[in-house]
Amino acid sequence: MLSTPRPDPPTSRDAGRPTLDGADHGAPPSPIVSAVGLGKRYDIYPNDRSRFFEFLGSRTHHTEHWSVRGVDFSVSAGQAFGVVGSNGAGKSTLLRLLAGISEPTEGSISVQGRMATLLDLGVGFHAPFSGRENIGLGCALAGMSPPEIESRVPEIIRFAELGDFIDHPVRTYSTGMQLRLGFAIAVHSDARVLLIDEVLAVGDQYFQRKCIRRIERSLAEGCSLIVVSHDLHAIRALCSEVLWLDRGRPRLQGNAREVVEEYVGVGRTRLAALVGEDPPPPVPAVGAEPSLLRRAGPDPKAALPAPVPTAVQGAALQATLVVACAVPDAAGLFLQIAGEAPRVVDGDKNVVSGTGEVRILRVQLLDASGAERERYWSGEALVIAVTFRTTEVVVDPIFGAAIHRDDGVYVFGPNTGFDQALKGRFHGIYTFYLYYPSVPLLQGNFRVSVAVFDAGHVKAYVWHNELYPFSVEQQVEDHGIVTIPHSWGVLAWHEADG
Repeated sequence: MLSTPRPDPPTSRDAGRPTLDGADHGAPPSPIVSAVGLGKRYDIYPNDRSRFFEFLGSRTHHTEHWSVRGVDFSVSAGQAFGVVGSNGAGKSTLLRLLAGISEPTEGSISVQGRMATLLDLGVGFHAPFSGRENIGLGCALAGMSPPEIESRVPEIIRFAELGDFIDHPVRTYSTGMQLRLGFAIAVHSDARVLLIDEVLAVGDQYFQRKCIRRIERSLAEGCSLIVVSHDLHAIRALCSEVLWLDRGRPRLQGNAREVVEEYVGVGRTRLAALVGEDPPPPVPAVGAEPSLLRRAGPDPKAALPAPVPTAVQGAALQATLVVACAVPDAAGLFLQIAGEAPRVVDGDKNVVSGTGEVRILRVQLLDASGAERERYWSGEALVIAVTFRTTEVVVDPIFGAAIHRDDGVYVFGPNTGFDQALKGRFHGIYTFYLYYPSVPLLQGNFRVSVAVFDAGHVKAYVWHNELYPFSVEQQVEDHGIVTIPHSWGVLAWHEADG
């Protein structure tokens, strides 16, 4: 997991390892990391005989595969730089090149300062050594002097929270314990650059929160971060610039929000092409409650009531929701122990996830009268009401609710961060709601996602992904997803006789 070459004087070569330097040689503080024309090629042979024949003769028996090519970027002090892309796009290869684990075939890399890396779990650990002994090994690889190592060992042990296992061989550690140790070593090495490749996803929720807080602190102290992750919320919130790799080539690079939105848009297009395939049934993880599994959806044979004629507003809406969303004995419910945050997966997709500071108790889809329904007429009022509790104080959380069509099309997803609403300190049981006076959806089946994020929109306290279904019927003939207010007219410039 921890793999850091020993510091060398900074240089720039056509092809070679990254250069690391812990001392200041008068170089400008920006950029800390730069890559120019970076590429990595692998020669693929059909078998060992072909490799042998190519070695002896002049014929080529291999095919070339460029895992990464044509990559240019720079990262300044205190900047977080993200890398996104589908599996096999070359993201991990790029980080291995930056870390010096692999040498580039072409291009140059320059790194000013000490670098710490969190790549594959177990890399850099000597399995027979104890955790304490691997701390010494990891710190030495990071270029720390013996006095520095001695002073940092107690801090690393406290951060990792491994208890008596710190003196047990690392071969007895779980992946989560290896992550704790590797991350603790990396962030206590006084590195100017931190490379992270998705490994935080294996940690428990408590340690994930601890790691994110430490990363935010390191950025504030001027440490640069290069991170690969499929957690696009974290990428968008942490990073100022993002590189999108597609089949080893840069597809888009620039402002984090713009790149992520474009990447998500392409993903939605690909997902829409898969419509018609039967998804696997959701599989609850340990601690998941059966009630949190995906609902079957509204019964198409059930009678749809007449549209509620009047949409309520202001105090009248509040009064309606106080009755519809009432929580009997909220004080007693809050005193109950929350337990471990549930997690539900559907194949590779998280359906219920989160770090656990907020727990959703109930989600209601209501009409203007406060009646809970799963079928609506186009143009009716809709209230998405989410009753939740906290397990600790949360400040300025971001509440969100999104509507997806059942083929995966993302229809609309506002949140209180975008709208600058509902800021404050929360610790108790509450209901937040999103009110649509008139839903412009046309006929179809839809699912609602609800979530609560931290103030920085980095980590999800709780996220229920496309878990709450409803359907819409229409009374007039129209095509599309939504109805848009419109009018028709015609201008006559000439009319012929007859």
